[in-house]
Amino acid sequence: MKKILLLIFCIYNLAFSNSLGLTNTDLIILKKIKSLTDDKMMKYTLMAIAIKESSVGKKQVNDFSNDYGLFQSNIKSVLRRQYVEDNDYNRRYFAYKLLNDVAFSTANAIVEIDYWREIHKENWVKVWASYNAGWRYNSNVGVLYANSIFDIIKKLRFEYNL
Repeated sequence: MKKILLLIFCIYNLAFSNSLGLTNTDLIILKKIKSLTDDKMMKYTLMAIAIKESSVGKKQVNDFSNDYGLFQSNIKSVLRRQYVEDNDYNRRYFAYKLLNDVAFSTANAIVEIDYWREIHKENWVKVWASYNAGWRYNSNVGVLYANSIFDIIKKLRFEYNL
């Protein structure tokens, strides 16, 4: 009898767990992100990065590293991609856009991911590591980041059925 109760308890916990601590609003945002592309790996990568980098939009400003938005795009990278001068006005303007224009923020993340996909020839582990660590993708920081993205993707697929 104890084994049966333990089994029921374990199944209940697995069926109703929320290991990433996502709210209903977070799930709606993630489903919207998922709908933006037909590329399965890109879908999961964008969702995982949104969770990892900004807690699905709850922490969109990192003044220490100058990363902004849902996907924590680095302002210097954004300015280079936009072919504009790196000055206070442009930094404020594009930081504002990353924070308030989800399409712009998402487009920047996709461009960054696609850049690393081309460099690493579709090796997603290296892509994830480079998203965070750039050319130092083999560093401990890059490897740990890639592992955490992979763990989030597994949870999204198998725990949340996204």
